[in-house]
Amino acid sequence: MKKTYKLFYGLLSVLMVLAFSCKKNDIGGTGAPTIARVRTLTKNDTTYNVVKRITLDSSITQNVTTSVGFDSTVTSGGLGNQYAIIGTNLLTTQSVTINGVSVYVNPALLTDHSIIFTIPSLTSTATQVPFGPNQTNKIVVVTKYGTVSFNFPITQPPPIITSFAPQVANPGDTVTITGQVFNDVTAVRFDKIPATIIGKSTATQVQVLVPQGVSSNLIYVTTPGGTAVTTTTFGFKYVVYTESLTAGWGGQGSGGYDGYNSTRVYNDTSHPQSGTYDISCVFSNNYGALQLGYGGATPVNVSTLGLTSIKLSVYAGAGFSAGQKIQVYLNGTYQISVQATLTPGAYTDIVIPLSSLGNPTTITEIDVQDAGVAPPCTIYVDNLGFI
Repeated sequence: MKKTYKLFYGLLSVLMVLAFSCKKNDIGGTGAPTIARVRTLTKNDTTYNVVKRITLDSSITQNVTTSVGFDSTVTSGGLGNQYAIIGTNLLTTQSVTINGVSVYVNPALLTDHSIIFTIPSLTSTATQVPFGPNQTNKIVVVTKYGTVSFNFPITQPPPIITSFAPQVANPGDTVTITGQVFNDVTAVRFDKIPATIIGKSTATQVQVLVPQGVSSNLIYVTTPGGTAVTTTTFGFKYVVYTESLTAGWGGQGSGGYDGYNSTRVYNDTSHPQSGTYDISCVFSNNYGALQLGYGGATPVNVSTLGLTSIKLSVYAGAGFSAGQKIQVYLNGTYQISVQATLTPGAYTDIVIPLSSLGNPTTITEIDVQDAGVAPPCTIYVDNLGFI
């Protein structure tokens, strides 16, 4: 029994020593905090997302997963990155804010000389840290014993383009480009052709006038954070219909043919997506279609023209309800068709790869047919061609 007591008191003494030792190490400085610099996390390191042993200051060595590839003092930060604040009296840190927004601090890596913090990315669910020149540009660290601020601007990320509408338009028409981080847009161009920005752009949208000379072009948006480019082209490599049918197409005295089981008006003004006219097509029975046959002297050669997809915009009119579809096929090969769901009372922009339509080598006919919608029903087609 005496041996048991001796063992118990021996262990208790060791635990007390450890407790006092840990407490002493965890207290840290009791003075006001200071910040000497902000730095990236690892030194001379080009590997990412790998756990490594690092020393942030003379008092602690830790395992961390790095997200940046070099070590240096930085004077500004970017969204989605981790940094270390180097200073003194930091162990009792209660909060770190940047431009008034709280950021995450890893408590396991907190020391009296360093704080590791993370700036949320654009896709993070955390509150976004404001960026750009009109902010306070301050890191503020609050500890148990005081507050310190440090100049640390957050740079603007590059813009992101998610969509644009309409898919094609005439010179002078308005195109709306939608995306993220459009703050302070400085320029928009269609490949190398500059466009005029109209109105006041927002962080998610900018409107421009289509410049002269645009046919099939990528759209570029430039901000102080960089330049973004669309993944699809605006316009066409080969136009079938914008304000009228291209020569050789359809039954308008151009050598082509059109039909069938439908009533078609090629200069309709009911629902133009851009410009003045659209194609109105009323399907009179279940086999009705907007059929456009080509009769021109020069074949529409897919390889020569570099065509990869058909692009068209379709407005669902009378007779269509939510979830109903049309189908598109080429060269009369109805067995190989692609369906698209329409939105009643609105245009739907449709892009179909030619690889999904049998990989034709030439284009001789375009068919747009309702897919199970009870007749009579009406569609309006605008901006039809190939990209």
